[in-house]
Amino acid sequence: MPTRLKFGRTYRQWRERIARANADPAYAAEQHLHYLRSLLQKAHAGSPFYRELFDAHLGRGFDFSSALPEDLRRLPVLRKEELRAAGDGLLTMPKANADLGDTSGSNGERPFTFYLDKDRSGREMAFVYDNWSRVGFREETPKIVLRGFGLNKDGTRTVEWEPALRELRLSVYPMTHEDVGRYIDLIDRHELVYLYGYPSAIELMCRHMSRIGRRLKRPLEGILPISEPLYGHQRKTIAEILGPVPIANFYGLSEKALFAREIDDRGTYVFDPLYGCAELVDNDGQPITEPGQEGRLVGTGFLTFASPFVRYDTEDRATLVELPSVANGQRLKVERIIPRRKPDFLISAEGNRVVTIDFTPDSPRYFKGIEEYQFHQQAPGAVTIRYIPTCDGTQDDALRVAADLTQRTGNKIVFDVVQVEQLAGGRAGKRAFIDQRLDISRY
Repeated sequence: MPTRLKFGRTYRQWRERIARANADPAYAAEQHLHYLRSLLQKAHAGSPFYRELFDAHLGRGFDFSSALPEDLRRLPVLRKEELRAAGDGLLTMPKANADLGDTSGSNGERPFTFYLDKDRSGREMAFVYDNWSRVGFREETPKIVLRGFGLNKDGTRTVEWEPALRELRLSVYPMTHEDVGRYIDLIDRHELVYLYGYPSAIELMCRHMSRIGRRLKRPLEGILPISEPLYGHQRKTIAEILGPVPIANFYGLSEKALFAREIDDRGTYVFDPLYGCAELVDNDGQPITEPGQEGRLVGTGFLTFASPFVRYDTEDRATLVELPSVANGQRLKVERIIPRRKPDFLISAEGNRVVTIDFTPDSPRYFKGIEEYQFHQQAPGAVTIRYIPTCDGTQDDALRVAADLTQRTGNKIVFDVVQVEQLAGGRAGKRAFIDQRLDISRY
């Protein structure tokens, strides 16, 4: 079945709305206001947590059908801790009618779970494919997929062709010179010209291509990055090896609170007003109004209502370029997005980089007994898991994770554990997923 039909009527309708909003700022502003009011109404009607919050800050009897963006700013900025504490009070529907989501497994923070609408996929993919269409990618276009730590349970399969989705799936680990040579042969055989994957993995593949002196027979027509920021040095490496390939980069969240497309290679992003309401605030929660000032990205998402995200602190930062307004279709424009989660590498015993974004499973249950954790590396092939246990956690919980990760790398990295009272922090107290003490430029 053609992918466009497989996504369904909802997908096609949203592609049309997004295209119209891109061409008509007045329509975009009108739809933005409509979706904002709809979200607030649904959150107040269905969620005990938000009902109490809205009544306290907007007043009982507030008319949500006439709410304006400035009314939204009367509400407090909410952090994960507050939403986690609210528990099921966030929900606007029974759990059985929603899908479980989480942000754990990708960094060292305590697991954060939430619920998403079951029918969100058509809406979400409409925004993604609209963004990719800027570089000529269509629903039926085959692509190279460079993501996933291993393509089977024990991580031994590194290549897979998925005929239904027309995807050549390539594992980011171990990604040796031999692996990359085989990857290039397969890309050439399938005559693929679009590459989808983690920027860190794309950069790593390019480094290997340079070292083994290989190039693709057909030039790529587009790169579709996901999940990580794309840095200047990565763009340079990619361009040196793959040529001046157009890149359709975007910013998104597992929580589905915000979506922004990158509009130039300087890292300028424009947030989509049909997906959510994007704000930039200072450390005290006050609006950033002067271009050039840096602030915290705050999102109110319109895509899913099961666990609404209203003025949600993404923990990411950005610099203001242009404020949203009716004239620009309520599109916030920023530059230099600094994500809470940054691409990092571990180094194996052979001196190879290991892409870590998909290194640990997404399920919070994988880290049972562990409150927070962080990888610390001082020597190739050896990593210490620094961890803070939960109130009922034991060292055996940490040792279980260490043994599993050692097995995942085929003993190329041996993990040990140490219990700590706090983890190494960086800017604004944020804790890096990896405390990397090696000179990464040597590997």
